[in-house]
Amino acid sequence: MTDDGRLASLAERYGAAWNAHDLDAIMALHTERTTFRLHLLGAPDVVGRDAVRAAFAGLLGVWPDIHFRPERLSFGAGLVVHQCVISGTLAAPMPFGAWVAQPTGERIQFTGVDVITVADGLVHRKDTYLDIAAAQHQLGLFDEPAAAAG
Repeated sequence: MTDDGRLASLAERYGAAWNAHDLDAIMALHTERTTFRLHLLGAPDVVGRDAVRAAFAGLLGVWPDIHFRPERLSFGAGLVVHQCVISGTLAAPMPFGAWVAQPTGERIQFTGVDVITVADGLVHRKDTYLDIAAAQHQLGLFDEPAAAAG
């Protein structure tokens, strides 16, 4: 199997694990010293399998029906870039800087990009970039910012 074939296989299994909300399967595809960073409002790196697992569990708890629809996969030397459309329903209050989004019961949709560094056939680093303005807008944070805060 070519390097691109191995990366494509990893990306397919990883996406399926996320869409199944299978935290054990997700984490089985990460290295022991894995790192995750959600590039949102200065969020720090989350380092190590246990810490990343806790961060992912939190995300799955806040977005229990989250789904990732791939739009484009690109491969490089030990690198996967996954562009996708993310959809889900916010199930718990979620801070966005000075605002706090409240669950609306409505499913929203926005785009995202994961830049995944692979080591020894596993996810070693996952950097996630989101169209957070689209999510905030759909959650009503731009409609009434004062009402959405606190």
